[in-house]
Amino acid sequence: MGPADPGPPGGDDVPVAVLRSWDRAEGQLFPLVMAQPDLYKQALEMVGVLAAGLRETCPDIPALLAAHERGAALAESGVAGVRPELIAAAACATRYRELMTVMAARGRLAALARAGDQGLAWAVVEESGDEARAPYIPYRRVEAHLPTGRAVIVSVEPDEMMSAVHRLDAGELDLATGALRVGEPLGSYPGPGALARALDQARADITAR
Repeated sequence: MGPADPGPPGGDDVPVAVLRSWDRAEGQLFPLVMAQPDLYKQALEMVGVLAAGLRETCPDIPALLAAHERGAALAESGVAGVRPELIAAAACATRYRELMTVMAARGRLAALARAGDQGLAWAVVEESGDEARAPYIPYRRVEAHLPTGRAVIVSVEPDEMMSAVHRLDAGELDLATGALRVGEPLGSYPGPGALARALDQARADITAR
């Protein structure tokens, strides 16, 4: 059960209250791994079974929200000792992340296509947050080299003192599927100017290969 990537495939956004309820459900299941590992294993298996069913019945976010409305009824067989609504919510969270991943990949491919139509060698294929308001709102941008799929990932996040940490990481974009693989760190920088210079160098190094 990992973090979600942005971008559900076509459809309405999930209400914040629903996302929080899914997060809480997973948060309540996780402690079982230490306290009752056998029970946790059973619960995780049931989440997997329900998530597999949701893949068949929920091709988009509206369908997933409709399934969510069924609540505990989704987990009809259940797991003794675990509330069925927790199992159902965790399965919905799993399917939601899958849908987000699909849409993120589609969005990257669309950005590549637009850049290709314009004859560009580089494209911003993903962007989230607000660079002007970072680090209070974390910022992330993925730039990809169209001929090779090599990418650089720019991020600005807060450290423990709420100071901005500017980072560059290498990446690899699958030009056929839009899947993004995060590679090795390229460096951390004291400010936007140093980050911009490092980004220019990273682009030049990739283009020259």
